Amino acid sequence: METVSATSTEKTRKDAAKIQAEVLRRLASVTQTKAADRMGVSVSTVSRMASDDRFSDFCALLAAIDLKVVSRDALAVEQSELSAVETLAFKYLEAKRERVE
Repeated sequence: METVSATSTEKTRKDAAKIQAEVLRRLASVTQTKAADRMGVSVSTVSRMASDDRFSDFCALLAAIDLKVVSRDALAVEQSELSAVETLAFKYLEAKRERVE
């Protein structure tokens, strides 16, 4: 079994709390009734799921395997893709500045 640092464990705990908060925030905006209807379950089932300890554990699992929760309309990109865009933007701005001078 791999030894994990306290810093890594704390980061996972914080990430899990962010994931849980995001899911609960979204559930509040959608409403438990609408979520229950979409899932084909009762509102009380959704309510129990949101307050269950297993929900917290599942959020911790997502954090531990480096997954994030984002809304469908959010744009998620890999770090390497973001770096590529930043590099292209820098080169574009640099070339534009040289044309002006």
